[in-house]
Amino acid sequence: MKTVLIAGGSGLIGKKLNQILSKKGYKVYTLTRNAKHRGQIYWNPAQQTIEGKHLDKVNIIINLTGENIGEKRWTSERKKALQESRSKTTQFLHSLVANIPNLEYYISASGINCYEQDKKIHVESDPYGTDFLAKLVKEWEAVSDLFQSNCKVAKLRISMVLSKRGGALDKMLLPVKLGLGSPIGTGTQMMPWIHIEDLCNLFVHAIENQITGTFNAVANCDTNHDFMKALAKAVNRPFFMPKVPAFLIKLMLGEMSVLVLDGTNASNEKIKNTGFVFQHDNIETTLASLLKNGKD
Repeated sequence: MKTVLIAGGSGLIGKKLNQILSKKGYKVYTLTRNAKHRGQIYWNPAQQTIEGKHLDKVNIIINLTGENIGEKRWTSERKKALQESRSKTTQFLHSLVANIPNLEYYISASGINCYEQDKKIHVESDPYGTDFLAKLVKEWEAVSDLFQSNCKVAKLRISMVLSKRGGALDKMLLPVKLGLGSPIGTGTQMMPWIHIEDLCNLFVHAIENQITGTFNAVANCDTNHDFMKALAKAVNRPFFMPKVPAFLIKLMLGEMSVLVLDGTNASNEKIKNTGFVFQHDNIETTLASLLKNGKD
């Protein structure tokens, strides 16, 4: 069975993916700045250092690195951190390929917020937008393409990941549980999303089918109104509060408010045409399974 190296493997997606790959028989190593356990390899991309053990065994690299987009306000310093944690880290990974002689395949996480903010259903061949997120993704993907001279490359443009163990859903649940759930802004902006189980299975599908190119990792897109209504229903809370005004969100979040006020409508036909089948593509049943039955 193949050996997989996960960069950014200590996060929400990385931990779940490690479990799934290991159960399928893959040998999995993770890169971390706090290597304490078996299967972990120390690295510090900011200092351009890495422990050399096991790299010669690696066949597949999955790159999930990158500071959390929605964690802090987008100051100039924060924007630099978001960019460098993706592009510079990927450049460092690529500089190591001479030490990874058996590398066959490279998969990079990317972002769905790379298109123009309009009502079009975007496909992967559409041009990048012009805002900060679009430029961030464009540079990120360009650096990922450096691996094309060494192996096959796939880039998954990941949408909002739904999991009961953290991530965006945790932040959205608090006001809803208090009975304060409501649409944000107009409520008509589209919210692309994917269940963490589908996302991890998508990585496995990519590995097992050696697909190449860029793919929207999106199970479905729902309006903000419909998403928030389904969330309230899943936790048996009312949904009657007035819309949260856009100006208030902008005041609270600054430029980062585009994450909730601007929408992206993206097609998943390309990935489905490779044979991948989403198990969770209805927002009501997906949220119900996560929040009532405890599935993750």
